[in-house]
Amino acid sequence: MDKKTKTQLSIGLFILGLAMILIQDLKRLPSIDLGFSWPFDILFYVGLIFMAIGYYLK
Repeated sequence: MDKKTKTQLSIGLFILGLAMILIQDLKRLPSIDLGFSWPFDILFYVGLIFMAIGYYLK
């Protein structure tokens, strides 16, 4: 994998992981009704894994 692709993948995974962690924080806001129950625990841990992979590829 060349350096440019590796950098783009790293940034993409890190941002995706951060977004997953921030989305799971929406469950604490009572004014936001998502209409269904998201698997927040899974989102949190997958987000952490994506962030770790993104950081590792840096």
